[in-house]
Amino acid sequence: MSAKLLPNVSDALFKSLGHLGFQRFAPPLQLRPWVQCYWIAQQDRLPEASVSETVYPDGGTTLVFNFANDYPDITFFATQTVGKIIFQGSANRMGIRFHPGGAFQLLGLGMPDVIGSELSADDLSMHSLLQLRDQLAELSHVSQRLTLIDQWLLDRVKKNNANIGFIQQLLPQLILTPQPLEQLSEHLPISRRQLERKFQLEVGFSPNQLKQLHRVKIARTLISQRPEQSLTDIGQDAGFYDQAHFIRHFHKVTRQTPGEYRQRKLSQTYNSGKP
Repeated sequence: MSAKLLPNVSDALFKSLGHLGFQRFAPPLQLRPWVQCYWIAQQDRLPEASVSETVYPDGGTTLVFNFANDYPDITFFATQTVGKIIFQGSANRMGIRFHPGGAFQLLGLGMPDVIGSELSADDLSMHSLLQLRDQLAELSHVSQRLTLIDQWLLDRVKKNNANIGFIQQLLPQLILTPQPLEQLSEHLPISRRQLERKFQLEVGFSPNQLKQLHRVKIARTLISQRPEQSLTDIGQDAGFYDQAHFIRHFHKVTRQTPGEYRQRKLSQTYNSGKP
């Protein structure tokens, strides 16, 4: 198996979910410009008949393989609103988590056509994905499945002539810099209008929208890590210039205020018996 097991981290989306048998794996080095990680939720019997987990948008997309039945179901999640993943009785799923723009490069998807949607393998009309589904149906071990998915994605790199394009190179700078887009775009080899067009095509929304999604993601992580810290400080650490701005964007993405989100996190920790 080429995928390397990643340690559990305090991440609002890829958190440690012991009751679901949750693990995540690093993809091969060649795939990392586009693929954030693989994840697995595998548990023969859940502590409750039905378990749901909240998923928050961060600009990425996910291809999910559900092995609950003899024949795997495949769904491509490009939704960018708060949602829930529901598990009934047991958990046996795998996911490929793409960076923003990663699905455009490897799957050949025009993001304006799919963003906001949940699509089946048939909806995507990708013959190689249907072949992958048939092959996965014959495998039962996680290592075998991951190896097959590795090879399928590497084949997609060759077929689509994928390269570490302008968007992939720019993403870390865009996400991490405190500079507004107006200042950042002054130092780029393309105009701001061209930049926004490329983002719409490859990511599905604007650079500023992605920047705000990432700031909210940072804030969610900080609230989980530092529940005792003031929300004003957390907002500043996440890159929001004032508290009103922080609350407005946090609520827009999560449908909760930062205070409500923290209270829910504290309630979960208390109910789980964790220190």
